[in-house]
Amino acid sequence: MTNLAKDLTELSRKAGEPAADLTIQAEGNAAVFDRENSKFLVKASGVIMGNAKEDDWVWLELGSCVEILEDARKNGSSEKLTTALNEILASSKNSDGQVRKASIETLVHVVAFHAMEVDWSLHTHPTPVVALAASKDGAKHYSGTVFPDEAVMCGPVPLFLPFANPGLDLGLGVYLGVLEYQQKHGRNPGQIILGNHGLCTFGVGARDAYGATEIAVKAAKIRLGALSAGGISFVPNDAAEAIAFRPDEILRKRLLAREALNK
Repeated sequence: MTNLAKDLTELSRKAGEPAADLTIQAEGNAAVFDRENSKFLVKASGVIMGNAKEDDWVWLELGSCVEILEDARKNGSSEKLTTALNEILASSKNSDGQVRKASIETLVHVVAFHAMEVDWSLHTHPTPVVALAASKDGAKHYSGTVFPDEAVMCGPVPLFLPFANPGLDLGLGVYLGVLEYQQKHGRNPGQIILGNHGLCTFGVGARDAYGATEIAVKAAKIRLGALSAGGISFVPNDAAEAIAFRPDEILRKRLLAREALNK
């Protein structure tokens, strides 16, 4: 098995720990991009994150998945494209050459690798995040950040997207949302909140992606607490922007990303 599969397994098991409350059953997935070979590893369908093994990760060519996304962006979602996507997912193989169908949410990671140019992508369903994302004012609750570390670790402006069915529709929704966010803010979102669904975080390594998830979950709990105490008071936008890109905070985030995942 590759070191990438080993690292993904460690990340998956940590995200799947019951105490973390990030995923249960076969919820969630993770992926890593092998930039030298333009392909990526993603969780096989039906695998429980907390029970993942090194042979539960399958390889896919990034280019073929990007073609599906680009076609959908230009021409809209269609049954033909959905069939083409399912054929790609169904033909994926693990490092031993065993055919295992890739996760239906694979395109979320494709957006991360292609449009955002990151190497690690983690998608989870934390209860407090989904509670907010399922509320009627979900977008409003994520219109800003609620404490400094959220701005630093997850970016000063979250990206909230409305619900879309997992598969091509979800992938296209995330793709269009990220492109619009980049156009507006000139950078990538650090956290993506999927309406009625879950959370996406990213990083230069497994620790980075998981750390962003930890902060995002804490921020969700703070939002819920603030709502119960009368309402959310966001960090002022200019202050969130300033602290997120302050040299000392950038250095701190870079140092944290180097820490081992089990710390």
